[in-house]
Amino acid sequence: MRKLLFLMIAVTALWSGYWFVGSNAVREGVVTWFADATRQGITAENAGVTVAGFPNRFDLTIDEPRLADPVSGAGWQAPFVQVFAMTWKPWHVIAALPPEQVVTLPDQVVTVGSDGLMASARAKPSTDLPLAEVRTAGPSLSLASDAGWTLGLGEFTVGLRADEALGPAGYEFGFDLAPLTPDPGFLAAVKAVSIPDLPASDLPEVVEALWGSVYLTFSAPLDRHAGKARPHLRRVEINQFNLSWGELAASASGVVEADGNGYAAGRVTIDVTNWDRLPAVLVAAGVVQPEMAPTIVRGMQALAAQSPDMKVLSLSLVLEDGRMSFGPFPLGPAPLMVPPSG
Repeated sequence: MRKLLFLMIAVTALWSGYWFVGSNAVREGVVTWFADATRQGITAENAGVTVAGFPNRFDLTIDEPRLADPVSGAGWQAPFVQVFAMTWKPWHVIAALPPEQVVTLPDQVVTVGSDGLMASARAKPSTDLPLAEVRTAGPSLSLASDAGWTLGLGEFTVGLRADEALGPAGYEFGFDLAPLTPDPGFLAAVKAVSIPDLPASDLPEVVEALWGSVYLTFSAPLDRHAGKARPHLRRVEINQFNLSWGELAASASGVVEADGNGYAAGRVTIDVTNWDRLPAVLVAAGVVQPEMAPTIVRGMQALAAQSPDMKVLSLSLVLEDGRMSFGPFPLGPAPLMVPPSG
């Protein structure tokens, strides 16, 4: 009996020591990260860092975090962030985000509202800590910009997971972002567009479906060495993309990868059903000038006439020799996928 009691006391002492050492390491790691970011010229502030959860969890709370890049003008702040991890698997963390966050962009400030917004990140248990999965989900999300626009999401999920079939640096990015409620002002602008030979817009207030999966191949794995390796995208394959907004529907598939000069090259095919609803959206979004809309419509009609179904418009985004075009419309230079340094 005494031996059993002694063993229990010893195990308790060891576990308590492990928790206190681990919690101190977590806290010091966060404090060091904020200090390093400040030395690199980033505004990195907080009102306090605490770790609780003894004995089975590391519950990290960062009060009033604020990050900002003085050069780009981008920033983020929130009243708090909480990160949780079980003591026996610290490579799997779950973050609880506050009901309101503020994202600062160079030209506007966006307030992010949410209800039960959660994020999780899981690494594979190895010394390199390769990313296994990162995921964000919630029952609702709203965006409100001081530039005057809003955007709302219902139950949504966004995730990135390692896919061994794509190689050691391959990942699948998946998303389901509907029901999605566009800005009422944008919807009003769409309905106000009048284009000869096209009916007035009948698009509903909610986008019913917006989901898909994209295969991504990087130049190096996303692991603890990523800061030095600086992985960049080398290949993008659109496996599935589906949009359903009233009578307007779209799907896409294709592959884009870096060519010998580092520019994006490939082809993405986009099929639009009931394409006659699309021109008003493009005009309201500022992609097409109102005076050019009739010309664009005639071009779409000619292309749709080549399809077995006049309601379906099939166009290809072609990236080749450093240039890109969308159907017959030139778009300019193709994006550079490989940094100049290689």
